[in-house]
Amino acid sequence: MHVVDSAGHELAPGDQVRYEGTGTTGRVKEFLSDEQGTWVVIDTTDLLYQPRTLTFITGSVKEKAEEEAQFTREEMAEAIEKKKESGPHRMDDTSLEAGG
Repeated sequence: MHVVDSAGHELAPGDQVRYEGTGTTGRVKEFLSDEQGTWVVIDTTDLLYQPRTLTFITGSVKEKAEEEAQFTREEMAEAIEKKKESGPHRMDDTSLEAGG
C-alpha cells in the first residue's frame, strides 16, 4: 500500500509521525482502508488519522513518561509556598448576598 504524509513522504509501519492538529507524536502502527479512504493508526493513541494530516519526523519520539517533569520535595514545597503567598490570605464573604 502506498501511503504518503502531508509533504509527500511515503509512510511505513514504524515511521515516526506528528499529527499537526494537536502535535501528537507516535509511530505508525498500521494502515486501514475503508470506503472513505486510507487511515493511519498511531501507536500512542490507537486512533485513525488521515495521512494528509500527518508529517514524517526524524529523531526520537519521547515517551510520555520522559516528557513529564520531575520535581524534588523541596521544589514542590517552594512552589506550594509561592502559590499560598500569591493568593488571598483568608476567605471573604463581604460580597455575598442572600437570595430571596
